[in-house]
Amino acid sequence: MDRKQDVLALLKARGSMGPAEIAAQLGVSKQGALRHLDALLARGLVEVTTGRHRGPGRPGHVYRLTAAATDQFPSGHRELAGELVEFLDEDELERFFAARARRLEAEYGARLAGLDFGDRVRELVRLTRERGHMTELVEGPDGELQLRHCNCPIQDVAARGGHACRYELDVYRRLLGAAVARSTWLGAGDASCTYDINTNAERKEIG
Repeated sequence: MDRKQDVLALLKARGSMGPAEIAAQLGVSKQGALRHLDALLARGLVEVTTGRHRGPGRPGHVYRLTAAATDQFPSGHRELAGELVEFLDEDELERFFAARARRLEAEYGARLAGLDFGDRVRELVRLTRERGHMTELVEGPDGELQLRHCNCPIQDVAARGGHACRYELDVYRRLLGAAVARSTWLGAGDASCTYDINTNAERKEIG
């Protein structure tokens, strides 16, 4: 397992973190996390400042990605995808993303069938990670849940018209049998696409 890549993924998802937070997320010692951070600093992929972070304690060192770190994440498909979007007209794009959503829903639905709600959410996180989304499951203190996509593989394409994201939202609603709303969007310049799951809504079983 490449822990340095895991550190980069965490910083991409969270924006900035202290070494103790990173250590806790990776399940390593603080000294181990610092060794990885020092190596990434030497490669110019992260930078460090002094400031507040979300962990306990006084202000300390906070790490975040540099512009050079962008090349560490999958993006080689984007140029071709952008050219395809320019070639297709609006109706063709709509049909394409509708068909793509149907395929994903059928694939995901078969894997989620028969699971209870909590397991369904966790399995959906895993499935979207397989698709390159770098999904993070965020659990709030009152039981609220969020799915956060931090590396959408079709971000540039989706941002042009929002087609993929609209269908994706509907797919998540049907698969989870719950109300799902998007509160942040990569296409609007946010750090992630965040989907808020209403855990108090009636949950339907699938399968």
